Amino acid sequence: MKKFMNSNWSMRLLALICALVLFAYVNSMKSTHNSSVLTNSSSKTTLTSNRKVTISAPLELNVNSTKYFVTGYPENIKVTLEGPAALVTTTANTQNFKVYANLSKLAVGRHSVKIDVDGLNKELSYSLSQKYIHVNIQPRRTATYKVSADFNKANVADGYEVGTARLGTSSVKVTGAVSEVSKVAKVVAVVNTDKNLEKSVNQQAIIEALDANGQNLNVVLTPSTTSVYIPITQATTTKDVPIDLKASGTTTADTSYSFSSDTKSVTVTGTKSALAKLKSLPVNVDVTDVDETTTKTVKVSASDEDGISSVSPTSVKVKITVKKD
Repeated sequence: MKKFMNSNWSMRLLALICALVLFAYVNSMKSTHNSSVLTNSSSKTTLTSNRKVTISAPLELNVNSTKYFVTGYPENIKVTLEGPAALVTTTANTQNFKVYANLSKLAVGRHSVKIDVDGLNKELSYSLSQKYIHVNIQPRRTATYKVSADFNKANVADGYEVGTARLGTSSVKVTGAVSEVSKVAKVVAVVNTDKNLEKSVNQQAIIEALDANGQNLNVVLTPSTTSVYIPITQATTTKDVPIDLKASGTTTADTSYSFSSDTKSVTVTGTKSALAKLKSLPVNVDVTDVDETTTKTVKVSASDEDGISSVSPTSVKVKITVKKD
């Protein structure tokens, strides 16, 4: 063993082994360092990554809205945001900035106005779908108009008729440019109905302001909707029918009764089908305790007849002639 340790070859082998161990250790440390560098680099890239997103933001107008009415501008503007991903996401979700056009120093008339953005973080860049808007500034006016129901009466089924519509509101305020409000010819609650209507309609309707040609006007209506009830009933007509006087009540066995009246017929109102079946109208004459010829006022009613709504006159004078057998 001592010979081996003292030999030149053993010293050379030992030196080679030490060199190999040292080389492996250095490579191992280098690999670990590179991995750390890559991880840190990846984390840094993640933290600094950018995002680009387009959102629709409401357009605000800086204008004296009690004095002026503005038309022609879009309600929303598309805004493209770009910057740190987390900041872009937060801004897109909260929309904690405003897109606006300053009209405060403009006079009545048509103008091209620049769109501005306020409240965006300085780390974000943005672009707009349009940089300018075209507006028409006019003096503001508010007027009150009555509302009527508007629907297609041709949709009512044959044999049915339309009653007077009842609306939840009788009038509305119309606000807009003086030139538009002055064109208002009528204000209607538009009711959409099915064809062959046989039942009353009860629905919520949109209110519209129309000019003389029936075209919608660019105005604001308050309220903008209302409830509408339209009664649909079977169509009625009238018919004169003879009365048929009949004894009713308690009669005496050895007594007979005959009836006469100056009123020979009455006017009956009802549906066409009901009146077509009606040949005469029964009128009951109560003869209880009647033991001599007398005249009574008798009520005329058609309550027992389906489809009959009224009778005129509602009573007749009847002469009751009593004859003892």
